[in-house]
Amino acid sequence: MPVPLDKLSQQFRSAVLAGDHRGAEQLALQYIEALREMWESLPERERAASLVPKQARELLAWARDVTTVQRALTQEQLAILEKACRYQSPGWQEPRSRAIEVRF
Repeated sequence: MPVPLDKLSQQFRSAVLAGDHRGAEQLALQYIEALREMWESLPERERAASLVPKQARELLAWARDVTTVQRALTQEQLAILEKACRYQSPGWQEPRSRAIEVRF
């Protein structure tokens, strides 16, 4: 049984807010497929009055904006961390790799 658009939308929003980019990507694909199926099942007269395209655009624009903000915040935090590492006295440094991995 297909998952309703509202439920997929909610799951997608939750994944985006949690920073679960892989999960959000999968949910976005499921949302788009469910949206396509629902749209194709609507009669032409209902399509003309439907708010679904507007809601879908708003959801995807919101996700893009939130992801952009999350990336900017992560970049700022990384810059602060790198700066702190540069100014840290040698006695505080441990003999480990200075590489930092950030996943989006």
